[in-house]
Amino acid sequence: MNVSEICSNIKEKDIVLYGDQEEIEVFLEKYFQLLKIHIVITDHKDEVRLQSYKKWDIKTVLFKEVVLSENQLIVICSEEKFSALKRRLDYAGKKEYKEYISHELIESLLYGKKLMVCMGTQLLGQVYLFLKTHKQLLEEYSVLFYPESHVLEIYKNRLQEYMHVCRCCTIYVRSACEKERFQRKVLGSSVLNKECMTITVADYGFGGYYPQVINNRDAVSNYLLREHNRLPLSYETLAFSRMDKEILELCERNVSSDNIVELLMDDNFYPEQKIRQYFDDEINRFEYQENLADIKLSKFINEHKEKYLCRNLNEWNEPAITYISNLILEILNLAPLSVSLEKRITLIEENSGSEMPVYPSVQNALGVEEILKNKKYKVTTYYKTQYMTLDEYLHFIAEYLYKAMDIMLFTGMDGERLFIQE
Repeated sequence: MNVSEICSNIKEKDIVLYGDQEEIEVFLEKYFQLLKIHIVITDHKDEVRLQSYKKWDIKTVLFKEVVLSENQLIVICSEEKFSALKRRLDYAGKKEYKEYISHELIESLLYGKKLMVCMGTQLLGQVYLFLKTHKQLLEEYSVLFYPESHVLEIYKNRLQEYMHVCRCCTIYVRSACEKERFQRKVLGSSVLNKECMTITVADYGFGGYYPQVINNRDAVSNYLLREHNRLPLSYETLAFSRMDKEILELCERNVSSDNIVELLMDDNFYPEQKIRQYFDDEINRFEYQENLADIKLSKFINEHKEKYLCRNLNEWNEPAITYISNLILEILNLAPLSVSLEKRITLIEENSGSEMPVYPSVQNALGVEEILKNKKYKVTTYYKTQYMTLDEYLHFIAEYLYKAMDIMLFTGMDGERLFIQE
């Protein structure tokens, strides 16, 4: 199904909006002058009473009182409630793509653009940001991104919207991923158009700069997770603290924070041979897994490791994202990215989470010490984003872990080890 087959005369339709107030207001700001927006419908009497869209001279009416004519089209403006609103419309006998659609399809319908849908992890989210700077691409395509967490997790539950939109796409770009749950959300011929081109990007997480990480990432102990809400910062943004086997072990041995930092900052903490072997093992793991991907990364990583390619296990730095983005553009017969290097670096910095510390012994062995010698690492918590030197960051993590241990000792939860032995 092409987007144009849904509603080629959308400018002639009376548009009915259904969804969340904030997202409806965004839609109105964007499309009010371009579409004939008729009414907003709701299931709540309070919203009818408030009449929130007066400034656009648009009435809010109850769903059960609406009688749709052939010339009306319902647009669902809600990410979190799309599935529920879709069911409501289905039960009322409304037809998908004929009587209602997602707001995500409007740009394609309005401007006659082809649809590109990206779905995946943080890496593909970064690629999406770069692709959105490409003027020629945006002239031809409406480009959308669905984070895998929004498709997989119940609290967002965007699976129905994702499938609804993807049935209309011309280009489907997705992460390759080792998670079994992720693979169940990858769309195939039963959903996508026969003519739809699929581009798969190797995306398996890379830990080559981080030999301190517990190898079995999915088996990390939940010991700290149980009580993290009692700590005055975001646990997930400091997930590295429960993955750093060196700091965890030193904390278990009751080594002071100052001594922990002194040990880890030593240029000889890890032997050079061990670091190089670990990096090569990660390359081999990546190379083995990316065998079926259209866009591969292992060779690029190996040849450019001195550029400090990764911010953490899942988010990458500019050279890798530029490389992947340009390969996608090449497949589409479009010119490479032309936006400035400074702009690309800023996009990465503003839209990425906490960085992972690279120990000095690792920096020296992999040749990234010059790039990182004056680096301040980004650390994002509930309250703010901070930039810390390496020793400040290591202090921060060690002190955080000791606070967590103190809470658990106080609550009687000291019967387990902090981490799983390899």
